[in-house]
Amino acid sequence: MIVPAEKWVPIIEVHVSNVKGFLEKKKQEGFSILGLEQTANSVALDKYVFPKTTVLVVGREKEGIPVELIPILDAYIEITQLGVVRSLNVHVSGAMVLW
Repeated sequence: MIVPAEKWVPIIEVHVSNVKGFLEKKKQEGFSILGLEQTANSVALDKYVFPKTTVLVVGREKEGIPVELIPILDAYIEITQLGVVRSLNVHVSGAMVLW
């Protein structure tokens, strides 16, 4: 039996040119806009308490979240790591946060 996620989880595809407008609309609807990004103000993933209505923004690999989206974000979280490597593949990071 195949059980695709889109039957159980509402998934919306937003074209990259429409991301800023989409996030601004969601903020007006009461959503918290959360960025998965390493900043001076980031909170460790295991310490962050997620609001019930959250939009998660993940950036491009190597480049991160585009600078024009940073002012829209309400908070930043990061996945703390040990060693020299400071990043994970974006799909891995997204999966860790969703879990």
